[in-house]
Amino acid sequence: MVGLASGQGIIARLLGGAAILFHCPDALAAGGYREIADLDLVVASGAQRRLASMLVAAGYEPEPRFNALHGHSRMLFYGPLSQLDILVGDFSMCHTIKLGARLLLDEPTLSVTDLLLTKLQIVQLNSKDAQDLAVLLREHAVEAGPDAADAIELAYLGRLVADDWGLWRTVTGTLQRLREEDYDAPVGHKIDAIDDHIRSVPKSSRHKLRARVGDRIPWFKEPDEVHS
Repeated sequence: MVGLASGQGIIARLLGGAAILFHCPDALAAGGYREIADLDLVVASGAQRRLASMLVAAGYEPEPRFNALHGHSRMLFYGPLSQLDILVGDFSMCHTIKLGARLLLDEPTLSVTDLLLTKLQIVQLNSKDAQDLAVLLREHAVEAGPDAADAIELAYLGRLVADDWGLWRTVTGTLQRLREEDYDAPVGHKIDAIDDHIRSVPKSSRHKLRARVGDRIPWFKEPDEVHS
């Protein structure tokens, strides 16, 4: 599907469970990974209409009312594989993660760091999302260097939270909940490495001002349950 879109000049990338399995061959080979109920794609902003036409030609049926109301940011389709959830331009759940040029870092999925971030930004972490995070951490190195598609980039995570106290608050909380799952040592060490980095990175004035308010006002959005 991503290749078909690329052939028509459309930038689309997988996310969710299917993308995580693509990057985690050990988990795939071992079996026992959770069932994937639907597929998630993100498409570059401005390309959603062309992608919609491509999907209809491939046998997918749009959700007309939903797509008419939300097509600028999200679309739903049903078809040969499963429900298909399309995000447009950015990842928006508990927090909005700007993707932009990061869509070009990897193919056919988002980069490993972005896949990890789609899970770290979840406020009410469930067992499915915790498993996804553990699988990603177990099979990927944590690196401090520049953008890399197949490693977890501390520098990028640090830049995001340095200017956004709300995201920092959620990510540190999620990492703490992962510690409570008592995963094996390799996963635990990587959780600590990410947490240490995002706590120590210098924070912007914007971050510090919002930190003074703290939890007294909501720092996240209530998401729809749509992502696999």
